[in-house]
Order: sequence, then structure tokens, then C-alpha cells
Amino acid sequence: MPTYPSPAAVKLSALLLGTTLLLSPISVSAKFNPLDCVPAVSAPSPLSQERQEWLTYRDICSQLTELGFSSQACALLYTRLGPQLAQQLEEGQWSLSQLTFLSLPNCRLEYLDRYQTYALDHPEFSPLEAVVQVNLGLDRPFYQDPIVLSDPADPLVLVNKYSALPADYVPELTALKPRYGIGSLTPQAAQSFVQMADAARADGISLRSVSAYRSYSYQEQLYQRYVAESGQALADTFSARPGHSEHQTGLALDINTASSRAHFEDTAEYAWLQEHCAQFGFVLRYPEGKQEITGYRFEPWHYRYVGVEVAQVCTQLGLTYDEYLAYQAVPGSYALPLGPLAESGPDCQESVFLRV
Repeated sequence: MPTYPSPAAVKLSALLLGTTLLLSPISVSAKFNPLDCVPAVSAPSPLSQERQEWLTYRDICSQLTELGFSSQACALLYTRLGPQLAQQLEEGQWSLSQLTFLSLPNCRLEYLDRYQTYALDHPEFSPLEAVVQVNLGLDRPFYQDPIVLSDPADPLVLVNKYSALPADYVPELTALKPRYGIGSLTPQAAQSFVQMADAARADGISLRSVSAYRSYSYQEQLYQRYVAESGQALADTFSARPGHSEHQTGLALDINTASSRAHFEDTAEYAWLQEHCAQFGFVLRYPEGKQEITGYRFEPWHYRYVGVEVAQVCTQLGLTYDEYLAYQAVPGSYALPLGPLAESGPDCQESVFLRV
């Protein structure tokens, strides 16, 4: 899955100057230069252009303030919709409900209709809560029209019941040495797991991989076996359908066990992981009490490498990786023009809106 950078500083293009070329009848023998018919004009100066941008922005802020939006919300709406918002507001192209959603940093323009539908169906949720629920995909059933990921090698890729890896995707892999268990991981995930296992060993804790990378075909065999044994409804609570398994990314592994009967959550190894795994970039991917979000029952043994920074945020705030991404601020397309209000910029650094 791709990362999310800060809004790009994009300057508005200069106003195009149009001239009408009026030609009068001329002698065939006359020497005609089209440029002689075009009046000389001077290009607008950068200062006048910046002033016009600022006046447009100020007008937008004035209209939005009358609707009850804060200066921070005004700035966010401008960076998202640009100077054409002034005319759109005059023409009533956006409803107050739409503008409210669009003023949230994690609102995705392509989901706007889904936000509105979900909010109508769930009036108990605030606009922010509705946006998060839809970003998670919870406004539709699991496995309904899943997308096939275009960048499966992204180290922050999200693989779940709404997004799938290509069937032929195989990541770059490094085999774990026998002392660290079985299987392979991506080079960075493997290195981090080795470092984590070594640190645990120094504390008298043994961590070993019992399942790491799995190919699409192997996951397909595994899933079909579980369906035959337990039925699809139950199998879907503990086994991923082929293409939807994090194991295919090479970024996830099962530590010490892969069975609920082992009660790994009651062990010293599990307690150590809860305290230290984020320091090495790993998160407990399917925590207890989050089945509605992840689609999987509690798996105390399943860990996913996401990098130290992301892992620490997820752990500190008690978020699943799905929730972390649902709160991510979406970058805007327009730069704020120069001016007293614009210089302060939108305050999008609230703790709820996270950045990769």
C-alpha cells in the first residue's frame, strides 16, 4: 500500500490571456506578419497573481466561516478542492454534509457517497466515526468486490478481506536460519525478527517462527482443507482466502504456535512480545476484541512487520493496523496562498490523524 506524504506545494497556473485576431482584407502582394495584429500585453506579475490567490482564499474562508467551519477546516477544504471552491460555493454545488466530510483530514473524495449513505444508516455515529468505518470497509460485507493491490511490494501494504494480492506475487525473500524457526520473510522483516528473537533470548524467552511466507497456491490448499473440515463460515474466522493472506506478503509470521488450543496468550513469550514487539517493528495483527474490524478471531501468535514508527503508534493507541490506515490524513492537491491566515496553515497534527 502506498505511503501518504504532506500536501504538495502546487502553484496556480497563470491566467491565460486571450486576444482576438481581426484580419482585414490585405493585398496579396503585401507582406503579412500575424504578430503585427496582436496587441502587446504584459504578463501578470507574480505579486499580483499571489494577491489574487489570496483574495480568492479569503473569500472562500469567509463563506465557509458563515457555514460554521473553523479556520483549520477552511484551509483543509481549500487544499483539497482548490480555488474553484469559491465558485462552487456560490453555485451551491456542495451540501453542508459533503463539506463536513471533506473538511476531515482522512476523508477520501472517492468515498464521499459511501460516507453519506453510512451516516444516514448510522445516525449514532459522528462524521469522523462514519469516515473511519467506511475507510475500514465496514459499510460492506467481507470479500465483497475486493480490490487487487497494484503495489504488493509496498512494505506498508494492507492485505485483508477487502484487498488481495495478485495470485502470482512472490516477494523478495530471505530464509530464516534453523535456530530462528522455519520459513522465509522479506529481508527487512527477517532481520528485524532475528533481532527481536535475539533480544528475547537474552531475557530467557524463546521465539521461533512456525509459519512465515506462504505462496498463493499453498494458502489455497490450506484454506480449502479448513473449509472441508469446518465449513466456510467458521473457516473464514481463522483462515484467509487465497490472495488475502498476510503470509503471502513475506511480512507476517506465526510465532511458536498457530493453534488456539495452545493458549499462547497465557505464556511468558506472549507477555514479552506485548511489551517489546513494537520496538522491532512488529504488531499483533489480530488482537482480542477486534474481530469485527479484522474479520479474524484472536490470534496471539500472528505478528506483522510494519516498521518501528507505525508499530509504536498502533501499540500505544491500541489500534489495529487497519484502523491506523483508516485514520491516515489524505494529502491535498493545492498549496495555500500567501497571506496571514494561510501562513498558519491547517492544523492537521491532532493525535487521531496519523502519518506514516
